[in-house]
Amino acid sequence: GAHDGDDEDSSSDNLKRRYPLELPLTEGTPEHTVLLASEDTFRNMIDSSSSSSGMCPSWTEKKTCQQLLQNALDTLLIMDGLLLRGTPLSDPDQEFYDAVGGTPAVQSKHDHLKRCMQTQVEEGKLTPSERQKLLKQVSERIDHLNDELQAALSQSREKKAHVLKLQLEKAKTRQSAMEAHPARSPLELYPLKYQSKIQLLRKKLQPLKKLEQSAKGRLLTVKETRELSAMDEIEEEIREWERKSRGWFEGEEEFETRVKLARAKFASSSSSSNKGGKS
Repeated sequence: GAHDGDDEDSSSDNLKRRYPLELPLTEGTPEHTVLLASEDTFRNMIDSSSSSSGMCPSWTEKKTCQQLLQNALDTLLIMDGLLLRGTPLSDPDQEFYDAVGGTPAVQSKHDHLKRCMQTQVEEGKLTPSERQKLLKQVSERIDHLNDELQAALSQSREKKAHVLKLQLEKAKTRQSAMEAHPARSPLELYPLKYQSKIQLLRKKLQPLKKLEQSAKGRLLTVKETRELSAMDEIEEEIREWERKSRGWFEGEEEFETRVKLARAKFASSSSSSNKGGKS
């Protein structure tokens, strides 16, 4: 009956819409901003991200953003295929297609990001976990290319051997570039965006914490009670500024690491200043 027809429509609709990228995009999300930005704006967002206030300063964040662009490219490829076969896109899909500027615009962003990631590796701007991961990848690639090269030589496939030798040289150059630079602390590379605001609030907390310690086991004055009641608010405000310091494409684990390092750094600097410079 009519009900079956509805089912058929909705399932064919679902087939048409199963893209690598989840559509429609939600306004105000990093995905929406990245894909709808003009190529120039995107370049500025990425290039300014060598500073900690940029869009995706770390190599890992750039990698996440690159995956988003790759998913968008794969989605556009499917759409191009539908259009070539004369299948019209649904209105929201057509709107997405036009808004992102089709494949060339997204490809250009993807290529720019890839170049930035290569530069970042060459300059040694990597955290310990990034450096470890990339060194492991490149050493596995070198092993793999060596095996392929041996096989090509044993089969007298000169052309293939030549290409593999070039790839091997490139991989070894990449490996030496990475080994030449020590890993750097995530906090040194990318301080928290609102670090100065957080520092000020932490300084405000210090006398209150001392007061709290000294007040144990005695009655508080009205003034002291009022002062201590502000502690929770200040602590909540600190957490809020920490949350706002998270990068657009920063994973939970990377972000937690930076926050913990920032807290530890403040604790050690304040304890050393309390002891008159002795650590």
